[in-house]
Amino acid sequence: MTRENTNKHYSLRKLKKGTASVAVALSVLGAGLASQTEVKAEAPREVTEELVNSNPVLLNKRINKLQEDLANKEQESKETIDTLNKILDETVKDKIAKEQESKETIGTLNKILDETVKDKIAKEQESKETIGTLNKILDETVKDKIAKEQESKEAIGALKADVAKKDQANKILEASRKRTNRDLEAARNAKKATEAALADANAKAEKLQEDKQILEASRKRTNRDLEAARNAKKATEAALADANAKAEKLQEEKQILEASRKRTNRDLEAARNAKKEVEAELAKLKAEAEALKEQLAKQAQEIEKLKDSKETSPKAPEAPKAPEKPEVAPKDS
Repeated sequence: MTRENTNKHYSLRKLKKGTASVAVALSVLGAGLASQTEVKAEAPREVTEELVNSNPVLLNKRINKLQEDLANKEQESKETIDTLNKILDETVKDKIAKEQESKETIGTLNKILDETVKDKIAKEQESKETIGTLNKILDETVKDKIAKEQESKEAIGALKADVAKKDQANKILEASRKRTNRDLEAARNAKKATEAALADANAKAEKLQEDKQILEASRKRTNRDLEAARNAKKATEAALADANAKAEKLQEEKQILEASRKRTNRDLEAARNAKKEVEAELAKLKAEAEALKEQLAKQAQEIEKLKDSKETSPKAPEAPKAPEKPEVAPKDS
């Protein structure tokens, strides 16, 4: 986050620096245009004074000097325009680079957001499946233990009924013992069988008690596992909430970057408009320079005519009329 703020401040500083450079260049160009206008306004008056008070040789020198000054001003204007174009090109390149960087940053944030959301959804789905599996295992275990307990109860009831029957048989056999030894021996054998069955029933009852204890331990373990699964679900829900908060934060940062990109586009459009204004001023300057050149050419022709008239006529030369002041196109405000 700190790095992103630093990048934003750096972009703003670059934008201010480029805008200030364009303003300085425009000021320089304005000074050049004012100087050109002053030269063009005063030049005709000075040439007129030279024609009246001096000879044609000095007038030629003055004309040459004016032409040299005009060439220098044109060179300075060209250099100023080149400097402005260079500054504007650098500003445009810098803005394009910053806009590209903003687009890449937004793309990265979107990718991170999508991956985070997908990961949290997958984890939540995995937790739901785990909880469902645990619930299914718990239900099957409880059903199985209940079925076994029911079977044990039915077996004990059958054994009790069988014991009751055997007791009744023992009573009958004991009553008829005196009647026959064979019946007595049979009764003894039946008693032994009954005792063996009772021992087996007792053993089964003990086994059933052990199974009950095992079932109780298993139930406790299942409860612990279920509690752990619930805690895991809570942790997963908390992680999902944290991921949603991070996703919202990323969305806010994305909106901030989009606003910065729009401001950069507006600044770039302003720089382009400034370049167009400079080019328009340059075109006006060139037109004024051409007008001055034509005026100087007319003056040179008049000087040549003056020379010819002096050479062919013995009369004193007649002072040439003052050249017309070239029209100066008003500058756009």
